[in-house]
Amino acid sequence: MPEQATTVITADRLIDGTGGPVRFRPQVRIAGSTIAEVGTNSGIQADFAFPGCTLLPGFVDAHVHLTFAALQTHAEVVDQIRTESDADLLARAIGNAQAALRAGVTTLRDCGGRGLVTLAVRDAIRRRLVVGPDLLVSGMPVTTTGGHLHYLGLTADTASDVERAAGRMIDAGVDFLKVIATGGVMTPGSDRLSCQYDASTLKRAVGVASRAGLHTAAHVLARRAILPCVEAGVRTIEHCMWRVQDDRFEFDPSVARRIRDQGQFVGLTFTAPTWRKIVPGVVGLDQAALGDLDARFDTERRTIDAGVRYLIHTDAGVRQTPFGSALPLAIRAAIEELRLTPIEAIVAATRTPAEAIGLSDRGVVVPGKRADLVVVAGNPSHDPTTLGNVRAVFLAGQCVFQAPTPGPASGDESH
Repeated sequence: MPEQATTVITADRLIDGTGGPVRFRPQVRIAGSTIAEVGTNSGIQADFAFPGCTLLPGFVDAHVHLTFAALQTHAEVVDQIRTESDADLLARAIGNAQAALRAGVTTLRDCGGRGLVTLAVRDAIRRRLVVGPDLLVSGMPVTTTGGHLHYLGLTADTASDVERAAGRMIDAGVDFLKVIATGGVMTPGSDRLSCQYDASTLKRAVGVASRAGLHTAAHVLARRAILPCVEAGVRTIEHCMWRVQDDRFEFDPSVARRIRDQGQFVGLTFTAPTWRKIVPGVVGLDQAALGDLDARFDTERRTIDAGVRYLIHTDAGVRQTPFGSALPLAIRAAIEELRLTPIEAIVAATRTPAEAIGLSDRGVVVPGKRADLVVVAGNPSHDPTTLGNVRAVFLAGQCVFQAPTPGPASGDESH
């Protein structure tokens, strides 16, 4: 076999995604698409040198909606999804995926789009027709008639209907199954406090996916739906909100222990309203969108303290949550609101989501793992704002984005 091409990258610091301390003067050697060696800069000529920068694993955003346009209101987003042509949705999704990649997100998991458009995007990336992050897709989520996200195209009301709908997505070639367990705020007429399916119905959906070797994710905005998802064996509980009334949350430690003991994961969602402490005025959102966040974050901190494995995701594409800027802001918001250290928050956006969605080959910068890397200017362990200053992105060992070197400041007359 021909010898694999080798690439050497150096920087000032390395945050490797394992949760360990920052390492200084790292040298990462890549062979083909794999990290071959992680050591200390030996002074040899590097193919890519990034002074003043930090190397990190490529980010994994495990809950996004590539066909959504991140417009000002939920109603505008829903109207856009309903009315755009498949061709426009395809173009939008590719653009969104590429914006995420430039921000250092090397793996995306799409949790629901209209029709089968997201499968076409995934396949175009895998066939190298377009450049984009590695992509896992659920196609259309399984929901009830008139239920949350019903306008994406797949509804099922009885347990048998749910099995058939799940099988339809499996046959279409999805990477995982998405089920809507409660109503949602984007869907008028649905109730975020009510369960759309009971535990036995959810278990039948999980069984269809499991027999195909796939995992299941469930949308959950109320506490009453968490336990059915736990009992059904859902792998990732998306949003995992402990809401019992519109303005009240109640944490249940016994349920949290079951999530922990069964090895399930919770996805903690950081859309635009959660950026309230880092984006002044949070783009004009009304107080009703912000009023229950303190109670929500208190239950999420208690979930973390109970030992539940958690990941940070963005729900990018929904109201005012654009691809590209969303994940760096989400990580910063999680640090502020959940009292995480920067290292903990980075792990929750790299190693843990990779493990949660079944991609154990990435998420950390260690030998033998896939060479997905992001380079940021500065030191995010001290200043998380630097996560938004991406200098380069490597996808499976290939440099797919490199920011231009800043030129002389305007007014510089030295030339």
